[in-house]
Amino acid sequence: MLNRISSFHNYQSVQNDLRRQEHAVHHNQAQLASGKKLMSPSDDPLATHYIQNINQQSEQLRQYMDGIVLSRNRLEHHEVIVANTESFADEAKRTVMEMINGALSPEDRFAKKRELEEIANNFLNLVNVQDESGNYIFAGTKPKNQPFFKDRDGNVVYAGDDYQRKMKISNALEMPINDPGSKMFMEIDNPFGDFEPTYKIGESSELLLERAINTNVDDQSTYKLTFVDMPNSKYGYQLERDGSVVQADEFDPSQGIKYEGVTIQVKGQIDKGDEITLEPRRTYSIFETFNKAMEYSQGSVSDTSNTAKLHQLVQEFHAAFIHLNKARTDVGARLNTLDIQEEQHEDFKMTLAKSKSSFEDLDYAAAVIEFNENTRALQASQQAFGKTKDLTLFNYI
Repeated sequence: MLNRISSFHNYQSVQNDLRRQEHAVHHNQAQLASGKKLMSPSDDPLATHYIQNINQQSEQLRQYMDGIVLSRNRLEHHEVIVANTESFADEAKRTVMEMINGALSPEDRFAKKRELEEIANNFLNLVNVQDESGNYIFAGTKPKNQPFFKDRDGNVVYAGDDYQRKMKISNALEMPINDPGSKMFMEIDNPFGDFEPTYKIGESSELLLERAINTNVDDQSTYKLTFVDMPNSKYGYQLERDGSVVQADEFDPSQGIKYEGVTIQVKGQIDKGDEITLEPRRTYSIFETFNKAMEYSQGSVSDTSNTAKLHQLVQEFHAAFIHLNKARTDVGARLNTLDIQEEQHEDFKMTLAKSKSSFEDLDYAAAVIEFNENTRALQASQQAFGKTKDLTLFNYI
């Protein structure tokens, strides 16, 4: 039996077909106007998924780039401050060297002391500097705490911690954007090795400690070295450990003095009765060096023990200068790493843009051809519908 198809059903079917063709033409027009191939996720779900992943990576990349900009600003400021502290250390060294000049009067030495006080105050103010956000640069991971304070006796204490603040600049890399003040200014390697010398020498003596090493890290003993006359016109020495004599022998400048893990090298002209007391000290604070320099600047120019101590302080300021110079070099290396990482991010950003373009951007030539085809199909359907809708049996009566 034949099924009857109503005229209304035919009319509705043709209208639905026209709507689909009109939608296709409108979709082509929207693509050509926007330059985008994907107008909605339903156009290509798989491509849409890839584009979402690319957008997430692009956003993460933008955050890393912002981190690099912030890190660079902080490190450039950090580098300038370290360079200034380096200059202060060098200026202090030259000032103490001038104090060693035997031609200086007591008034001249007092003037040099005032210069040192000014340098020390400027140094303390500098290391308590804050960045544009109000964070203390040298406070470690406690940026809101002022790192350095001077007590009533003039000693400087540290209120920060020993850690670095870090900024994430890639999936696998965190960049330190500061250095703790304890490591920068209070844990400087002792230029004399593992001990700090204290001198008690004669007026004609020029004895100075060159280096004293102790390979036994657990040994915290105090050593005292005393030089004596020998019958053969040479000098002998007596070495005490915590007040007890442990070794006595003829002094050989080429060999130095060796006892268990301790090796002592001295330089300069020796005089009988010269003494050097060695207190354990592997690192020192530049603030202590400033205080000692001002203390010994009050001594007499003719006091050889005092002058020997000033020689020691010159070496400490010089070692601090080298230490700060290395720290500044390290900051420069971090800035260089930021530049390299930024270039890598820029390259990856370009790769992501190309990948996104391959999924999202419109091929105009193909889109125009498809638009023309859909337009002609729509026009043909409209013309056919216009002719067939008027066909009824009444036309033949």
